[in-house]
Amino acid sequence: MPDQGGTIAGGRRRVRWAWLIRGVLIAVGFALLATFYHPWFGGNFSAVSPGRVYRSSQPRGDLQELIREYRLASVLNLRGGSRADPWYASEVRVTREHGVAFYDLPLSATRRPKRRELLTLLELFQTCPYPLLIHCKSGSDRTGLASALYLMARLGEPPGQALRAFSVRHGHVPLFGPERLHEPFVEYDAWLKGHRLPHTPDRFRDWVMHHYRAEDPATEVGHLRPGPRVPQLAEGREPEGAGPHAPRW
Repeated sequence: MPDQGGTIAGGRRRVRWAWLIRGVLIAVGFALLATFYHPWFGGNFSAVSPGRVYRSSQPRGDLQELIREYRLASVLNLRGGSRADPWYASEVRVTREHGVAFYDLPLSATRRPKRRELLTLLELFQTCPYPLLIHCKSGSDRTGLASALYLMARLGEPPGQALRAFSVRHGHVPLFGPERLHEPFVEYDAWLKGHRLPHTPDRFRDWVMHHYRAEDPATEVGHLRPGPRVPQLAEGREPEGAGPHAPRW
């Protein structure tokens, strides 16, 4: 005869294991929701430097409220965009209507930053009107890069400390490309330690210009002028050829 007691005990063990696995999956799900709720559903908005610089994911219908509440004087778009993207045209229109400077600097979230891109951001932080809102699509990677640069260039934070701008709390996962945005900070930190030097904003800019390993040459960059990349949008006019099949800029 089959051992009914053993069969029943084995079934109970399987049920306990099934409940244990379900409990673990539920706990992991709640942990992920708690970690990524802010970047996924909360606009990923936070202060880089209260009263001075803020960061977020792509503003949607709340850009006007953000401008009013935080008295924004500038918006830095790192996402790119085209005249066929409603969010882009809306952002250009809202900033223009409220007299807010709109800066347009498309960056990649998955490749090593170019020297020109770093220098342009450093220059922008010296000249743009504040308060400033920095955003990309999710507010996690490119926005983390610009926020870390601001912390180093304007607040004098050392690179190891400025890297906190890349945070899981903001949805940053340094895998499959976004980790390359860390490279300027890690390499500069190693350079400082190798030369037994403290960080200063001027030293960092000089390092980017002369020591940072980049494909583009070491040349001075001009000011990033406010305004979209299509002059007609800056003037409030629809560009010729705009429509659902319009080419990207």
